[in-house]
Amino acid sequence: MIPEVDSSSSVRERPKIREGFKLDTPSSPRRGRWWPWLVFGWLCLWPAGALAANWVELAATAAGPEAYYDADSFERINPELFQITIKWVHNEASKRQTIEVRRQSRLPVDRYEDLAYSVSSPVLDCWGKQSRSTGFVDYDTSGQEIGRLVQTPTWVPWARLSPNPPDQEICRRLSNR
Repeated sequence: MIPEVDSSSSVRERPKIREGFKLDTPSSPRRGRWWPWLVFGWLCLWPAGALAANWVELAATAAGPEAYYDADSFERINPELFQITIKWVHNEASKRQTIEVRRQSRLPVDRYEDLAYSVSSPVLDCWGKQSRSTGFVDYDTSGQEIGRLVQTPTWVPWARLSPNPPDQEICRRLSNR
């Protein structure tokens, strides 16, 4: 019984009305109900964070590759250390240099004539002015992985030859986060 309020503001019980209508159950699923599942499945397979990175230009030189960092990938490990994703877009000079370094290290250079960019996520120590590599992944112009270098566990001091190394520039830009 469902309570009902009448004109005298008293509550009285009203009998529940049931009509004898037969439910129509179609043999096929309802139309228009498939698209939410399609969107949900697409989002599970292609998460939004992986689709778009917030690349910010960092540096460009005539001899070296253009450097970008993903502003959304900033992760503070502790008060002195943080990790961020960096993308190096190669020009012809840096492509030749990468191929030469790989040859000298006796690493394969197959498909490296089509090298487009490299991605790394170094750990930076802004106070100690040093960084530790987590490795590099190299990609061709179609976005396919063509090679990778593994992590080096040792800390490397920043280059003193360059007046403004990329690691120092990242620390300068992100130190207040």
